[in-house]
Amino acid sequence: MVLKIRYSQTWNDDFHVKLSAGDKSLFALALESFKNSIPPYQRSYNPQTREWFVDAGASLSLERWFSSCRKHYSAVVEFDGDPGGEVPHAEKPKPSDPYATLHLLPSAPPEVVKAAYRALSMIHHPDKGGDTRAMQKVNEAYRQLAA
Repeated sequence: MVLKIRYSQTWNDDFHVKLSAGDKSLFALALESFKNSIPPYQRSYNPQTREWFVDAGASLSLERWFSSCRKHYSAVVEFDGDPGGEVPHAEKPKPSDPYATLHLLPSAPPEVVKAAYRALSMIHHPDKGGDTRAMQKVNEAYRQLAA
């Protein structure tokens, strides 16, 4: 489960950002954090290329988002195909760890844990068409981390 973020810069210094992840819940978490980090008037989505366009004025917000994704989601960020660095493998959580269930690293602060829990709850809640067993795992992981 690796989140990949690929970005490039256009001739007028705007950015093209493309997200990919093998797990839909990890993708949803990253997308929600992207939308919360970049103001709506500085981003737009192209459904044909599945890319986000980010205004050059949001470069600082974009860099903060990259840093957050590297730290909390163990993301790989690439610029024009060149790797921008990975979080060291020693920091990755074990699969049975509640952090792994919420797709977070152990260094995630409480507000990121809560945001991940809420996003995953929306995906896995049975009333929203999700899986009951997955929802139970998410609830148990959050209970462990919130205590």
